[in-house]
Amino acid sequence: MKLKCLIVVVMCLVVRAEEEEKKDHNGPQHKALCHLMKAAVGKWGTSGEGLSDPLKKALGRTIFGSESGGTLEALKDLPSDYTERGAIRGNFCGQPYEDPTFYSAPHRWSGYSAPHNLVCLCTKGENGWPVNSSDNQDTLCGKTRDALGGGNKGWTGNNTGQAEMEATWKEVVTHCLKGETGGDLKGALSTFLGKLEHKPETANPNRYQLGEGKPTDWSACDGTSTLGVCVMYYNSTNPTKPQPWWVDLERAIPEDEKFQKQREEEQRRNQQQEAAKKDTNKTEDLKSGPQTKNQTKESRNDNLTEKVRKLNLASGTLITQPSSWLLSVVFLI
Repeated sequence: MKLKCLIVVVMCLVVRAEEEEKKDHNGPQHKALCHLMKAAVGKWGTSGEGLSDPLKKALGRTIFGSESGGTLEALKDLPSDYTERGAIRGNFCGQPYEDPTFYSAPHRWSGYSAPHNLVCLCTKGENGWPVNSSDNQDTLCGKTRDALGGGNKGWTGNNTGQAEMEATWKEVVTHCLKGETGGDLKGALSTFLGKLEHKPETANPNRYQLGEGKPTDWSACDGTSTLGVCVMYYNSTNPTKPQPWWVDLERAIPEDEKFQKQREEEQRRNQQQEAAKKDTNKTEDLKSGPQTKNQTKESRNDNLTEKVRKLNLASGTLITQPSSWLLSVVFLI
């Protein structure tokens, strides 16, 4: 009996040790962002139909990186921005927005879109960091090293990490682009915002990080073991500069709630007016219903009298109008 108990204790310790050794890097952050993306895609529908203008534009930025939106079909594969025009990870994932006319401005930046942030958050970094030394046990965004491209390569600078980015897009991003009908967009956004860490620095006091990494005042999220595999957001106080996609989404949700409430009230008023109109028409129909026998008889008498009068005028001879008993006989015939 004692031997059996000892075996059970040893097995429990082994299992616990294995669980402690395994780590899912950026796991909670990935889950929060993925859940938000699913809710956003579900709310977007086919083309943002039925939404207020602010929310439609905000969802366009969240999903497609543009207020004008796009199609989910265009997001089936990794966009060419990551492979054809050069993609320095530190610029794409760790730097604030720069005007396109600036000589080193990246064509994607940290606040560009939610799918872009998943690429930053879930693609292996330098030498396969952070899943390059765990015998394929550790995971990044819930995926093993092999699932994310295998080997000890990753994305850091230009002409690096193409296979790894494509694997991330296929294994991570596309799954999060499957919408959830009726998803709680507001709740999902709140959960996501709770995963952001405030990382202020002198030039950018409103700086927030998603994922693992230790930034400096001038650099962040470049895929190295120090600066990390992450996303650094910059909420600029300059109103002329674009804010991260989630800032627009946070502002648009309350506006859409007001819009939907007003639309529901308008629809209710229209339904009430339509019902009242139908009731009025029904009442008028009842008032102007079929004529009674007396009304019909009086109408016929008037018609016969009018015919006699016209005959008198035409012939010049006075024709005595028929007496009431004669009219009665006519009707009986």
